[in-house]
Amino acid sequence: MNPTDDAQFVLPPGLWEDFLSGGRLACARLISLIENEPFARTEIRDRLLPRPGGAVRIGVTGPPGVGKSTLTAALARRALDENHAVGIIAVDPTSPFTGGAFLGDRVRMHSLIGDPRVFIRSMAARDGRGGLSSAAPDAADILDAFGMDRIFIETLGVGQAELDVMTCADVLALVLQPGTGDAIQTLKAGIIETADLIIVNKTDMPGADDLLESLRFLFDSAGAAGKRNAPLLCSASAVEGRGLDEVWTALEGLIVRDRETGRLREKRRARLEGEIRTAISGSLWERYVALAGGTADIALLAERLSREGGSPYPFIRKECGRIKLVRDGRPELPPKKKE
Repeated sequence: MNPTDDAQFVLPPGLWEDFLSGGRLACARLISLIENEPFARTEIRDRLLPRPGGAVRIGVTGPPGVGKSTLTAALARRALDENHAVGIIAVDPTSPFTGGAFLGDRVRMHSLIGDPRVFIRSMAARDGRGGLSSAAPDAADILDAFGMDRIFIETLGVGQAELDVMTCADVLALVLQPGTGDAIQTLKAGIIETADLIIVNKTDMPGADDLLESLRFLFDSAGAAGKRNAPLLCSASAVEGRGLDEVWTALEGLIVRDRETGRLREKRRARLEGEIRTAISGSLWERYVALAGGTADIALLAERLSREGGSPYPFIRKECGRIKLVRDGRPELPPKKKE
């Protein structure tokens, strides 16, 4: 099989039919195939394409230890109370022994397990960056087609530059806790600027009011400087159940606003554009490697440059110049000229 010819993948017999009939095991198996079988993605995505779901994807991110899992579970319960079908993708650390998810997030969501209106999937981060698994966006598409209309995507603990969740969420909630006030000066250079909603969790701890005041001052200053609109600010204690109605109301208000202004559609368009770009880049790279006979020349160049210095761009221009498109649309490398 050509390494780029993933359309040749065939789903196990009956799996798709089970998925269409609402089989939870079939849904889980499709997500596992996306995670573990590199040739399965195109086949599954092609089958999903005629089934647009329109679910709203809510990203929940923030530094480690701020209570993202407990808060996500509490918000999922609010969504159930409003008769939504809920999907949860919880990205966990990767087990060094199995390569799978550590399942810490699911432990904190025990009150939701067994509810047929909820589908919880723990995913190992593996080679993903930005607090996400690279398979998380596809898993969200599967849950969307499965009938979930509110999908929570909870990241690993992230820092200022880890913004992948922004590209796969319609609404992004950043969770902070008292004691992180000193980090705001650093955080504001990255993910804090992308959030639609900032939730100060663990308000039972000292310093919650100080953190909220610091955030208000930060965004008042940014607004005065003409920067983007400030995110909404909420406070809550997920463990004690305080403030959750206000957080849920804020989230739903953002969803209504973004639907009315067309922002949700624009985010989805941008998400598809990014997916197309990534897929084309990956496909062309795989074909280049196959046609060039591997990456040995690249490795040798990198080794020489690391020792002697210099620019890689003459090599890059030369290799790009050797690639041409033939009539069937496949890139082809003409033979190298003898030196």
